[in-house]
Amino acid sequence: MTILLVAPAMIASGSVLFLEDFETGLKPVWHKVEFKGETEYRITKEETNSFLQGHARSTASGLAVKLDSVPAKNAVLSWKWKIDQVPPGASENDIKTFDHTARLFVAFKTLIGPPRSINYVWANQGGTGSTFHHPSSGRSRFIVLESGNENAGKWMNEKRDITKDWKLLFGDEATPAIVGVGFMTDSDGTKTDVTGSYDDIEVRAE
Repeated sequence: MTILLVAPAMIASGSVLFLEDFETGLKPVWHKVEFKGETEYRITKEETNSFLQGHARSTASGLAVKLDSVPAKNAVLSWKWKIDQVPPGASENDIKTFDHTARLFVAFKTLIGPPRSINYVWANQGGTGSTFHHPSSGRSRFIVLESGNENAGKWMNEKRDITKDWKLLFGDEATPAIVGVGFMTDSDGTKTDVTGSYDDIEVRAE
C-alpha cells in the first residue's frame, strides 16, 4: 500500500510518511519520468512477495510519485533492491555512457529551476560511499551505496538519513521539503539490456 501524510503538524516520531510495497500492483500515483525510450516496469513475484522490476533495453525512463511537501527533518528512507548486472561499459562521469541498472532518487522543493535531488545509486565503478554530480547538472547529486557486480542477483537492504545526506551533498543549509520519490533503470548510452528491481520503499520520521 501507499501512505501519504500531508499535514506536518500531525507528524510524530515513528510516523510513516510514504510506503510502497507493490503488493497491490503498480498504482496510478506513479508517473513516468521520460528521457530516451521507455524502460519496461512491471510487477513481479518471488514466491509470495511482489516487487517492481525495471528492464531497460537501450532505454532511459523512470517512475516517480509526487509528495505534498513532506518535511525532511528526521526523515529516514529505506528500501531494498537488486540488479542482474551493471551496464557493460557504463561510467559515472561520461554523459555518453551514464547508465545505471538501479537508481532511487528523492526530489526536494525548489523555488526556482528544476528540483534538486539526492540519487542513491548502484554504481558501475565508483567506490561505496563516494559521491558525484550528474555530468550535466549539479542539481542532481549521487551517493554510491552498491557498486559493480559483486552483489548482483542479491537483494540488498538500504537505509539512509535524508537530512545527513542533504548536508553531505548540498551543504549545511536547512533541508527543503520532499516533493517526490522515484527510481530509474537505464541503459540508453551503452545500448545494453539490464534489469533492476525495487521493493519496500519507505520514508519514516524517526
